[in-house]
Amino acid sequence: MGLFSRKTPSEPRTPAREEIAAAGRALARGNQRPADRLVAEAGADGQHVAMRILADSIDFTPQD
Repeated sequence: MGLFSRKTPSEPRTPAREEIAAAGRALARGNQRPADRLVAEAGADGQHVAMRILADSIDFTPQD
């Protein structure tokens, strides 16, 4: 059943600045799904995208 339903890998893409900012805001609120999706779509650049998302989430988090 799962053997024939495998997806072919899509072309990696670099997410737009707005997408990264939105994922950072979501991560600051506790939702990591948008960040996971963008990192997976980035392919080999996933680590770079993850660091940009983390930076945005820190900038968005209110400081006491």
